[in-house]
Amino acid sequence: MEQRFKGHIASLLGTPKKHRLLLGVSGGVDSVVLTHLLHRLQLDFGIAHVNYGLRGADSDADEQLVRDLAASLDVACHVTQAPIDPTASGVQEKARDLRYNWFGEVLESNTYDLILTAHHADDQLETLLMRLTRGSGLEGLGGIQDKKGFLVRPLLPFYKDEILDYAKEQKLLWREDLSNSSSKYLRNAIRHEVLPSFMGLSADVAANTLTSMQYLRDAFKAIQSQLQNIKTGWKQEGEVLKIPFSSIDTLHPKSFWLHHLFAPYGFDTKEVEKLLETHAGKKCICEKYVLSRERKHLILASTTVTVATEQEYFLVPERGIETPIKLKISANFIASMPTANCVFLDKEKLVFPLILRRWKSGDVFYPTGMTGKKKVAKYFKDEKMSSLDKKKQWLLCSGDDIVWLVGKRINRKFEAVANTTTLQIQLV
Repeated sequence: MEQRFKGHIASLLGTPKKHRLLLGVSGGVDSVVLTHLLHRLQLDFGIAHVNYGLRGADSDADEQLVRDLAASLDVACHVTQAPIDPTASGVQEKARDLRYNWFGEVLESNTYDLILTAHHADDQLETLLMRLTRGSGLEGLGGIQDKKGFLVRPLLPFYKDEILDYAKEQKLLWREDLSNSSSKYLRNAIRHEVLPSFMGLSADVAANTLTSMQYLRDAFKAIQSQLQNIKTGWKQEGEVLKIPFSSIDTLHPKSFWLHHLFAPYGFDTKEVEKLLETHAGKKCICEKYVLSRERKHLILASTTVTVATEQEYFLVPERGIETPIKLKISANFIASMPTANCVFLDKEKLVFPLILRRWKSGDVFYPTGMTGKKKVAKYFKDEKMSSLDKKKQWLLCSGDDIVWLVGKRINRKFEAVANTTTLQIQLV
């Protein structure tokens, strides 16, 4: 195994001895074996360990083993304690985020070049089966990459049995995480209940599956290359991106390419397809971006910037807005009597981000205190507003619906009532 590892890590890193490596070590057999291999190859590395405190004294014993291992090899040892509530939801996800964020901090502050983890071939197969259950796309089904940015996984070609055999041959010490034997988490359930049956289908099933995953990764790389070719016709103009129809009209199959082009921004493919079939002025809105249809192109902009041509601004609950007017948004208020500058809305009926715009000819809403709908222009006339006041009037909208003539009247369709999740919006 040692010779195979030597050849593999050389193929990943070129000249491994030129790099300072930071190795994530849990104290389990996989990371202990990787530590031993790096030491045998006389590479320049340090160890990093996170103690989440999830298993009390066992977690502390893991930490001590890692400290002892580092001391025995005379390598740097970086340890942090980051307690996580074991009863909270998403424990594994929180632990992973904490771990990688801290690894990045250690790398930067200690001039390491790369972060290494001990993921292996069995982890790769588990990941594939997990992602199949979650409806992952092509990139997800390609599994774990052996090198991505600063992150390197040099044990991916090796199976768990090989790693265990090597550890026993070298008489290495490691600790078993007893929580790994529980099927509480999806990965553990797949590891103990699904993967053994899957591996037993044939002698070649694991190797063939890993080969298929490599084909999927290669296919995804080819798709990424083609996406870059498509985007050569896209033009950045200030804070907006102009996407000519000529760059996407001939794509086939269109839904496939639209997904890969716009899903990274948060857009649903069917929404984009519908947008392309409608007329100028329509838009798709997601949490962070707005996609607007013009006559010959689409305009992609962040919800935090103005699309100057249409003088529109976008609001999300967490931020409110400071310009062109200041609107403060607060959630979970008990609805009370609205005023001209402070309204209470049913949050569940709103589509975010909200749109702040000027009024347009043909705008209608359903004013509180009235029956039926009313044209905004007629409301202005009844209120005896001047031409200048009309031009200065802002409308807060949810999709195509007017929610509030800011500082004047709200749409009764969005008015907060008893037992609704209430959003307070205040003009300040």
